[in-house]
Amino acid sequence: MTRLTRLVCLLGMVLLVGACSSDKPGRVSVEGEIQHLGRSAICLSYYVGEHVLAYDTLYSNESGVFRFEVTGTDEINPITLYFQDFNYWTTIFAKGGDIIRITGDIELVDLLTITGGPVNDDLTRFKQDIHELYVERQRIIDGKYQQGGETVEVRLAEINLALKRKAKEFILEHPASFASLVLIQDFFYQDYDPNTGELLHLLEGEAKNNHLAERLEQGMAAW
Repeated sequence: MTRLTRLVCLLGMVLLVGACSSDKPGRVSVEGEIQHLGRSAICLSYYVGEHVLAYDTLYSNESGVFRFEVTGTDEINPITLYFQDFNYWTTIFAKGGDIIRITGDIELVDLLTITGGPVNDDLTRFKQDIHELYVERQRIIDGKYQQGGETVEVRLAEINLALKRKAKEFILEHPASFASLVLIQDFFYQDYDPNTGELLHLLEGEAKNNHLAERLEQGMAAW
């Protein structure tokens, strides 16, 4: 399992603890078409009420196409999709009324294009920015790296540092985006990076005033 997928899943579990459902929530509609997925079981975890986590299973067809709906909430909540016996997963962020579309290749699950809703759209733009770095990183992990004048370990460290720099650039340019909070979680907090607190303090509006931001602050106090 790749680092980014593990971190996204951890983020999803953190957010699930703190969400609140609407009295009259809308539906969240999701459809996907994922290459190399084929006919496969897809397990879901999503939030249906205060502190209530639901699970469900659906199937993609032979072309990797699937669709489903779940009850949404007034606040942004994660919906995590697990593919191929939980070997791959991705998390989308949605609230009632959102229409989400997922496309891409299961072999590059961290780079799936997820559109619909501001958080997913912002994270997809970030993925597009890091695409080449991520693909090179994945080749190293898969043992397909073509060595030049540096070792695999050195190049992997360089890529990871470049990814963190890209994440910081996005955060500085989009302090009010919930996606920036996701990136702080993924690239800084999980690494016990001392810059985590500084970046959290730069956030504004929705990105700052939510349960995940509070939990990151609390978690830092235990470092």
